[in-house]
Amino acid sequence: DGKKPPLKKLQYINRVLRVANTKKIKKLTEKSESTMLWKGTFLRLPNSARRAGFADHREYQYKGKMIDRQVHMGVDLASVSHAKVPAGNNGKVIFTGYIGIYGNTIILDHGMGLFSIYSHLSKIGVKQGDMVKKGEIIGKTGLTGLAGGDHLHYGMLVRGVFINPVEWWDRNWIKNNIRGKIESVSKDGS
Repeated sequence: DGKKPPLKKLQYINRVLRVANTKKIKKLTEKSESTMLWKGTFLRLPNSARRAGFADHREYQYKGKMIDRQVHMGVDLASVSHAKVPAGNNGKVIFTGYIGIYGNTIILDHGMGLFSIYSHLSKIGVKQGDMVKKGEIIGKTGLTGLAGGDHLHYGMLVRGVFINPVEWWDRNWIKNNIRGKIESVSKDGS
């Protein structure tokens, strides 16, 4: 609404729209394939620079007073305008569409409760139900939603809980914290 004062717009975005968008993403990521679809480390946007990190704290000020705080639940990666976005890993497309502050978004299910999210896209190149391979181009970066510049908002979730995507780009972290645990459970039978 163009008639709302800036403070009211910001409060609406952070207290209503952001909350509704997060609820929608959590709902979309409640159910997952029962098998592990992914293999190895996840890919990040090639030749990109990080512009915002996971769990960055953001403070919003108005007329010299702090009026709101939010936590960034992903990593913002910038490259060239409309850069090709690869699938972080093998998975199933469970959502394509527009989600408020996130704009044009793709959500992939990697199985066993693990999901990746790609937002602010200028182009979506897959459809719900598609199976994608690691590195397959699924869209292009953009300015949709509340993006301040052309970039990719990349996030990861486990059963609706946002997690740090940076860890999933690290082979040793996956080996020590995920693969090793899965393999020990498989050997023990527990």
